[in-house]
Amino acid sequence: MKFRSTILLNRDLALPFAPSSLASLPRLRSPFWRIVTLATLLSPLLIAVSVSRWDLSFPFPRCLFQWAFGFPAPSCGLTRSMLALAAGDWSQALNYHLFGPIMALLALVLTLSIVAELVTRRSWAYWYERVWRSRTTWMVVGLYMLYYGVRMWVRYAAPSLPWELGETVMWQQFVAGAIAL
Repeated sequence: MKFRSTILLNRDLALPFAPSSLASLPRLRSPFWRIVTLATLLSPLLIAVSVSRWDLSFPFPRCLFQWAFGFPAPSCGLTRSMLALAAGDWSQALNYHLFGPIMALLALVLTLSIVAELVTRRSWAYWYERVWRSRTTWMVVGLYMLYYGVRMWVRYAAPSLPWELGETVMWQQFVAGAIAL
């Protein structure tokens, strides 16, 4: 399968929902990896809910990445952000992790597309590849890593901002979220 190297337009990323386009999609050969992906998407939610709602404890550290490397992962705070979103507390969700709502939306879209694949028995792999190769996806990934870098800079360097920007509520919330990792 050859991929186009041209810039993808929004119409190229349209989901294959039309019944006529479903027939043109290849059959889903083995649903095994789709089920594994679905379980991977849903397991952090189930663990977070079981820990927060039923006070269950697990024998592993709170964050395996931080335990192993000594500093927070780029995803630290996402689970708490999604739990705050589920509770309807948007400001707290954004305080935990700015990309929490984006990741929740991404997880929802991916979950629904995998369920649709399993129901229709048609593979959307080509659509996933087009989305992954789009410039928008890579811009979001770049912004995510930039956000992580700024969070680590704030956490470990404790910067002071010029022009009294450090006194703004938004910056203070950002600092509090970075330190709370």
